[in-house]
Amino acid sequence: MRWIAATTLVALAGVSAASDGERPRGKTVRIEKPPRREVVVPAGTFRMGVDEDQANRALDQCQLAYFPPNAIPRQQIPSGGFIDFCTELHKQLTHMPPRDVFVDAFAIDRNEVSVMDYRRCVDAGACALDALVAGDERYIRGDWPMVNVTWEDANTYCSWRGGRLPTEAEWERAAVGDVPNSDWPWGELEQPKDFNHGQARAVAMREIERQVSMIPLKFFGDPDDSDGALLMSKPGSYPWGESPFGTRDQAGNVAEWTADAFFTDDLHVGYVGLSAINPLREGPLGQPRVIRGGSWRQPTFVAKSNLRDPFNPYYDATQRFSHVGFRCARTIR
Repeated sequence: MRWIAATTLVALAGVSAASDGERPRGKTVRIEKPPRREVVVPAGTFRMGVDEDQANRALDQCQLAYFPPNAIPRQQIPSGGFIDFCTELHKQLTHMPPRDVFVDAFAIDRNEVSVMDYRRCVDAGACALDALVAGDERYIRGDWPMVNVTWEDANTYCSWRGGRLPTEAEWERAAVGDVPNSDWPWGELEQPKDFNHGQARAVAMREIERQVSMIPLKFFGDPDDSDGALLMSKPGSYPWGESPFGTRDQAGNVAEWTADAFFTDDLHVGYVGLSAINPLREGPLGQPRVIRGGSWRQPTFVAKSNLRDPFNPYYDATQRFSHVGFRCARTIR
């Protein structure tokens, strides 16, 4: 059964002194049960990764979404290898074959961290103000997910709360539970009404983007209101898209930083050289980090539970992005 925040009615007997012959009257008060911040994921082994068919489908979907036939003349594509990012995605996925991975017990945020959450950390003097004033201000709204955060901003916030960013393995286990090779947190079928996603970029819209970053964002995709939200939505707004452990928005809304560094060289690509027990890919601060979960401005396929983001090589940990947020985790001893 899916967990839904409940309102509990409690009957309390009147305790004030009653006049002679008068019975004390019961009083009904409404007690709001606060929503859970975290869910607990037990220690266990799960099937993590991408099989050959899934990798090939992801390549086809990437090319169709970002480079549809005759839509983008090749001479208009920026230099720097952008024509190859779908091929790079496929390379990553072919080095992420399904395997059994053991992860210790951990707790992870039920919802993505909101702007209000992050402001509390700033008010406490533990988090930098930059994330609230840098980047595209259109996306900084109190009840929306916190975006425009660097990887270090996100890690600092989680540390302030006594946690950390989840590893890529923890993130995927929280998303799919014990269902092997599950495409989505809820199972195998794509249910586009149940998560906040975007669509492939219309050619006419590719020049409209105010954020400045190292990535030509005109390739990311356009908003899509067919799921009920044109841009971002309040964390937890899609209860039927939650995972087996009760997390929400692990498909769509905002993409999410993980703790793992991202490499493209043959010694570190995908899962090469990674332990199957509590895997974590370490890397220097400026190294790109693994992004998971898709977002409100990306096509639906990016939100699959076992896929990395096609633009992952460009997610420098020191950069800010208007569609990338985070959630926190902590180890349970």
